[in-house]
Amino acid sequence: MHSGILSLSWVGDLVAALVLTHITIASVTIFLHRHQAHRALELGRVASHFFRFWLWLTTGMVTRQWAAIHRKHHAKCETPEDPHSPQVLGLSRVLWGGVFLYVKESRNAETMARFGHGTPNDWLENHLYAAHERLGVTLMALVDMALFGLVP
Repeated sequence: MHSGILSLSWVGDLVAALVLTHITIASVTIFLHRHQAHRALELGRVASHFFRFWLWLTTGMVTRQWAAIHRKHHAKCETPEDPHSPQVLGLSRVLWGGVFLYVKESRNAETMARFGHGTPNDWLENHLYAAHERLGVTLMALVDMALFGLVP
């Protein structure tokens, strides 16, 4: 048995992991996909910042990159220019190597310039979230280890 700051049972750990994962999935769906990439939903400043912060902590995703890559995917769907087309690249590569396809396309300056418009461009985005993508995930990992007793 382990005991972190929360001293949860394994069932409590499982429930906590599922809740945190659900918040991350909702953040991608609501903020990145609906609000940022498609502009199909308006969010207030507090909600937008919560989602940006949460995604930085849990995934390291940069809003501009995600929105630009997703917009390009729709603009170039199922063509050789689609950044993650299962028809062109194969389903297995997209499912199991999608993160590598994302990272590769996020380094494409033309994609970012053409499809990244209208995304956050403030001090936090430029000096924290985009500048230190891995810092949030690292901090979250340390918090998780302390909360769930994964450190000696």
